[in-house]
Order: sequence, then C-alpha cells, then structure tokens
Amino acid sequence: MKVGRISAFGGPEVLEILEVPTPRPATGEVLVKLHAAGLNRADLNIREGRFAEAPLPIVLGVEGAGEVAAVGDGVTGFAIGDRVVINPMVVCDECEACAAGRDSECPRLQVVGEHFDGTYAEYIALPARNMIAAPEGLGYEALAASIVAYMTAWHMLKTRGQLLEGETVLIVGAGSGVASAAVQVAKALGATVIATTSTEQKEQQVRALGADEVINYRAEPDFHEAVRKLTGGLGVDLVHETVGRATVGKSILSARHGGRLVGMGSHTGSVAELDLWSIYRREVTLIGCHTSNRPEIAEFLPLLADGSLRPIVDSVFPLADAADAQERLNAPDRFGRVVLSTTS
Repeated sequence: MKVGRISAFGGPEVLEILEVPTPRPATGEVLVKLHAAGLNRADLNIREGRFAEAPLPIVLGVEGAGEVAAVGDGVTGFAIGDRVVINPMVVCDECEACAAGRDSECPRLQVVGEHFDGTYAEYIALPARNMIAAPEGLGYEALAASIVAYMTAWHMLKTRGQLLEGETVLIVGAGSGVASAAVQVAKALGATVIATTSTEQKEQQVRALGADEVINYRAEPDFHEAVRKLTGGLGVDLVHETVGRATVGKSILSARHGGRLVGMGSHTGSVAELDLWSIYRREVTLIGCHTSNRPEIAEFLPLLADGSLRPIVDSVFPLADAADAQERLNAPDRFGRVVLSTTS
C-alpha cells in the first residue's frame, strides 16, 4: 500500500510517498481501507520535529474515514464494507478514567499519527473501539474532516467551557478547522457567537456558519476593544482560543469580569507574556483542554447526521501530493479543512 511517511524532521520535502506492506488486523482490531484523511496542524508540528514523542519513521495523519476491509478475532459490531470514521484517541481501556469514558485522562493515551503510524495511507489497522459508524449523508472527504474538529470544539465549549444557552462566546481565528467547527457547535448549543477572522471573504463565510458578529482582526487588531463595544462594554462569557501567543492576551481582555477562556493549540507559539492583573482583578478563569472523550462523540454525531453541523472542506489533494496539501494548511485564504484522497 502507499503511505505518506517521514524518516527525518524538516520541511515539506521530508514527506515521502512510499510502498509498504498492508497491515493485518490483530485480535480486537479492524482493518480500514481509507478513502480520505484529514490534515491537522499536528502533522506539521511532527514533521518539523516539535513533538518529542513522535517516533521515526512515522506515517503522518491523525484522522480518516473509509470502509472496513477486514476484522480481527473477537471483533463484533463491524462487518466488511461498513463505512467508518476513526476516533484517533487510543487508550488503555483498563484504567479508571477509561472505564468512565474520560479518554483525555488516560495515563497511556496515544494519538494516531502522533505516537504511531497514521492515516496518510491506503489502509490502517486500529482497535475496534476506535471505529465510529459513519453517519449517513456525508461523503468520505467530509467525514475525514469532521470528527477531530467537532470532538475538539465540543470538548472545549460544552465539556470544559460549560457553555450555556443564551451566553455569548468569542471564537478567535474562526477560519481554521477547529474554530470554524466551534462556530457551528456554539450556535447549536444556543449561544450568541462573535468571531474574529482576517479577510472580508472569510467574514462572509463565518457569518454563513452562523456567527452573529464578525470582527476583521486585520482591520481591528485590538479586537478585544471591538468585542467590548459589541457587548455593551462587558465582554463575553466564554472565549474559545486556539491561536496562541499572537492572540491570547487580547482574548483574555475580551472576557467579561468572571468570564472564562478555554484554550487548546498554539500555532503562533506556546509561550506568551500575560498581564496577570487582567486575569486576577477581573477574576477570569483559564481552562486548558486536550483531546476529547468518547461519550462526547455520541453527543454531537446526531447533529452531523441531521446537517446541523456541516464539515467545511477547503480543498482535497491526492495522497501523492501530501506535501502540497500541508503547504495549503498555511495559506492565508484557507477556510476549513484540507483533506487527502487516499484511494488510488
């Protein structure tokens, strides 16, 4: 089978398309013939050597969708030909956290494409526990762009951020995959949504997702001041922050007194200088977030099935052009997810 693999850290040139043996499903595993793989910024971090736990060589790719090609001994609930989406969080399934469905707390948590070979491939074998029956009505490319973005946004907003109906939320950098998903999730939860983005075209696209107000942060770099104007000087109840160093200080200033900020990801840098008084004196709560939990997937899947949540696919590349697809992740006009077609 063909895979997109790196054997050294570096730029796009280190990503090679190679032929390797097709895996066989072990006991308790399902072999998936992948039709599409979603790209994530984690792929770039690993390729560039910024994720110390990633082994070399490694096939990149955190998420994917396809059909069951074979099942290992002891697998029930899946048959050859079933359409499936991958949950990339592989856990021990033995600890107290796993028993309670709190995958993010498993001490042996590993992630597909980060700790072992991922979805830039024609086939992948994973535990049956990590297979999700694909909701009807979505093609493989949309499915590959759905699970990680929505499970992350759901975990951030509902589980960790405790977003309530009627609250106001700020989604920072709403053109990215997770943040564009967060706009839809926030609206589905009954919130008023303010979003920031970088161009007039993206303003229109974010409004089409359901945002009530959109701030162009290039036209208004002090976007926290615009947020306060839109909220009568108060600020928002919850800030969804995934950008990192470039925005986190202003994101904190966008929260109301007693408000919350839930953060995950930091593609502009993980180290930031903060004004502590802006946190302490206004009693702002900072909430960290990492991965998601299995029961949350069942919570939002019906919204994918009925069209309330619509995966946004920016572009699709063949597996042979995986390096170009990674370059597209950094394009300033990108909106939504970049996807690989992994079928020959």
